[in-house]
Order: sequence, then structure tokens, then C-alpha cells
Amino acid sequence: MKKVIIAVIVSTALLLLLSMGMLYGSIYLFPKITEEYFSPVFRSSGTTDWIYYLHPLVLCIALSWFWERYKNLFKGNIIIRAIEVAFVYGVVAMLPVLWLTFSAIDVSFQMVATWFLYGMVQSFVAGLVFAKFNP
Repeated sequence: MKKVIIAVIVSTALLLLLSMGMLYGSIYLFPKITEEYFSPVFRSSGTTDWIYYLHPLVLCIALSWFWERYKNLFKGNIIIRAIEVAFVYGVVAMLPVLWLTFSAIDVSFQMVATWFLYGMVQSFVAGLVFAKFNP
């Protein structure tokens, strides 16, 4: 249990830093996509911004549970195992929900693609941590 808690704490901290870095990086790398966030589709009140910063913890707890349950199915070194976790998470969890998001909300394909890439990077980093701290 101690290994699981440590892995969740480390992965949450890394994902929080990564999400903040990717958020600010995307502003500079993809300014046109960033402009889409000013659309009325998105909340502008700022009252729920704290949920964004809680997302890494929620994701790491969910991925930790997934890792504990299925880690024996992932073979190879930690890089290969992390890639497999990212791929499974991307195909099973992200692709269906982003498909619905794209079909139901007025957002560009490029924005949805960046969300997919962002989620894959997050799950890869979490997979690295889980494979390292809790093999």
C-alpha cells in the first residue's frame, strides 16, 4: 500500500507540473487554438478553476487503480509498459469521450487533438512512475 501511495503522490506532483507547463506552452505554441477557449462554450466565471488543478490527483488515483489491477499484463521495460498504459488509456478512455465532445460541442478538431495528446503524455508519465515505484 505504501508503494501505491508514494506512486500516486509522485505522479500527481509530476502531472501537476506537466499540466501547468503544457498549459502555458500551448499558449505560445498554439495561439489560435488558445483563442478558442474564449468561446462561450467554456465557462468564464473562474469559480471552477480549482478543478483543473485537482485533475492530476483524480487521474493518478484512477490510473493507479488501473495499474494495480492490470500491471501484470504489461511486459517489457518501464518505457514500454508506460507506452502501453498510455495507449490503453487513450483508446479506452479518451478516444470515446473526446469523440462525443467533438460531436456535441463547438470545438475544433485541432483542440480535441491537443487534448488527446495531452492525455496521452499524462498517462505515459503516470505509467513511468507506476512502473518505477510499483512494478
